[in-house]
Amino acid sequence: MSRPHRSFSRRVLISQLALVIVILALVTGVFAWMGARTVTEVTETKALATARTLAIDPDVRAAATQASAEHAEKPDEQLVTSMLAITDDLRDRSGISFAVITDDRGIRLTHPDRSKIGHRVSTSPEEALAGRENVSHESGTLGETVRAKVPIYSNEDGKTVVGEVSVGIFASVLDADVRRELILLGTVAVLALALGGVVSVMLGRRLRRETLGVGPEELAEMARDQGAVLHGLDDGVLGFDTNGKLTLSNSNAKELLGAASAKHVDRAGGADRAAGANEGAASAGDSGRELVDASDDELVNVPDEITALMADAPADGALRRRITIGDRILLATAVRVQRDGVSVGGVVTLRDETQMLTMARQLESVTAMARALRTQRHEFANRLHTVLGLVDTGATDEAHTYLSSLLGTGPITTPVEDIDLVSDPYLRAVLEAKGTTAAEAGVALAVTPDSLAVGAVRDPEAVTLILGNLIDNAVRAAVAGRRYAEDGGRVEVQVLSSGTELHAVVTDTGDGIDDEVAGKIFDEGFSTSTAASAPDFGIGLTSGTGTGDGHGLGIGLALSRRVAEKGGGAVWLIDGHDPNLGGASFGMRLPDALDEFQQDEER
Repeated sequence: MSRPHRSFSRRVLISQLALVIVILALVTGVFAWMGARTVTEVTETKALATARTLAIDPDVRAAATQASAEHAEKPDEQLVTSMLAITDDLRDRSGISFAVITDDRGIRLTHPDRSKIGHRVSTSPEEALAGRENVSHESGTLGETVRAKVPIYSNEDGKTVVGEVSVGIFASVLDADVRRELILLGTVAVLALALGGVVSVMLGRRLRRETLGVGPEELAEMARDQGAVLHGLDDGVLGFDTNGKLTLSNSNAKELLGAASAKHVDRAGGADRAAGANEGAASAGDSGRELVDASDDELVNVPDEITALMADAPADGALRRRITIGDRILLATAVRVQRDGVSVGGVVTLRDETQMLTMARQLESVTAMARALRTQRHEFANRLHTVLGLVDTGATDEAHTYLSSLLGTGPITTPVEDIDLVSDPYLRAVLEAKGTTAAEAGVALAVTPDSLAVGAVRDPEAVTLILGNLIDNAVRAAVAGRRYAEDGGRVEVQVLSSGTELHAVVTDTGDGIDDEVAGKIFDEGFSTSTAASAPDFGIGLTSGTGTGDGHGLGIGLALSRRVAEKGGGAVWLIDGHDPNLGGASFGMRLPDALDEFQQDEER
């Protein structure tokens, strides 16, 4: 079984402590040597200075001159006594161990041990008697000492050497001073080691906190995995640090945001119903701030909605919001990332839902058509059963009369008024489907008498999505309007063609759209529908009324405009309060929506 690796922070801690110990050992050794050397030099200097002071004393010079002149076998007692008084006083005042005075033969005139007076010194006096000062570490009758020897000159001519002064300091005193220096230095070293250890531990903990306990090997592996995951995802990924700074992004995120040039496009415009529908004006503006991706130093234009979403994200959950980038509808999900209870930033994932929402709306329209066909099939089956019953009972004349009446009324009854003005099967299908759904909600759907659409629809997906959504919103607004409770709601659809262009105007009897809301009706996520308590009629309609006007659930109008603009068309609000029906009036223009060849053939 392999031994587990130490954590990266612990390895750094051990390395730091080892480095601190090595440095302290080297520094302590150097300073110990320097301290010992300094103490030795100070001791030697003290011994030499004391010896010089004693050698120039007039009484000492006179006594040495007299003793050297007499060369007596035994020094004069009175002279010895006077010299001992001087040396003993100097020893007591200066802290030296001893001071010995000799004549020019090296015979002691003073000594701490009086029995040694009159005898030759135990160490060589030749250097001093030759007129040279010297300092040495020697062992004599008093033990190991640091000795300074200085010549004594005659007080008569000042040039003749008449003796020497030897001043000594015991080596034990020197060793004690060195030990004090070493103890002080050792104490400082221990304190420095303790401080270094504490700082190393603190740095190790901070390093472990900053790296989340992950070592360099794991970091390298995570970097490789991160690159593989980020570029392998279909969704866009944006990574932020705790300060909201962009730290990473994958190629899909840059593509969805348009790298450094993404812009929002806000569409607004108006149209005159009598003249058809005019294209709304378009204006584009910057919608965010350029942030630098720290992973590759590339500018990425991050919309303000994403930075706000990241700021609002809860610490223990995800926050989702749909945003609009150019001609795309993106589902942005913001999640804050924590490790070991510490926040390390956040991640925003971006998913392109434009195609999915478009397909969902198209499926909704197809479903509504299928329901309408199912209703008509049921009505057709009832008629066939009636004819079959009449034939079985032998009432052939009544069956003939009944069939003649059916042939006179044309196709199966549809809830859409003047549907015969529309010849294209796709337009008829979507109108009949929406008419059936509207009828279930108690709203009458009608084609205006001045409608005229010649030609076949070339792009049924876009037509059914946009027109179906406008009709759904109109029916919802009619249900939510005040007139619904009085005489029921009504929705009118005007369909016109101009060459290959298809124009449509959808008007309802709802409460209209206020001016302050009109500028936001096409914004992603903005909803004006607030009724939520009555039965559902299949398209989000309710039979009750609410404080909203019913137009828009936050997706349909924005998606319709996007699909129209993608094909060069437009969807806009013509009038928030139509003078005829009182509700809102929306316009649609789709270029190249009709087949021009079929149109010419009809003509």
